Amino acid sequence: MVIRFSPEARQWLQGRHAAVTVRVSTRHGCCGGAAGVPVVEPGLPEKPSAYRQLGVDGITVYLAPELESNDAYTIRVEGFLGLKRLFVDGATLSSGKE
Repeated sequence: MVIRFSPEARQWLQGRHAAVTVRVSTRHGCCGGAAGVPVVEPGLPEKPSAYRQLGVDGITVYLAPELESNDAYTIRVEGFLGLKRLFVDGATLSSGKE
């Protein structure tokens, strides 16, 4: 597993947040169904012991077990006028059905 930060995300996180959480957020469709969407948030998860802890570029990454794979993830930041938001690229969406 490889996790990378874009230079902009690394710079934005350094000095602000010592950790990020990468987890699955369930999104529901208007006509039924659901999809597990990978999201990344600054800060610690509610239950850190339930996550895999990794050190990347001086930032602690808490990775949800369901996202552990051989994929390479890139965490990046986007925003406008000081409002920034983190995104994760490379993670696979899941249908919510087994």
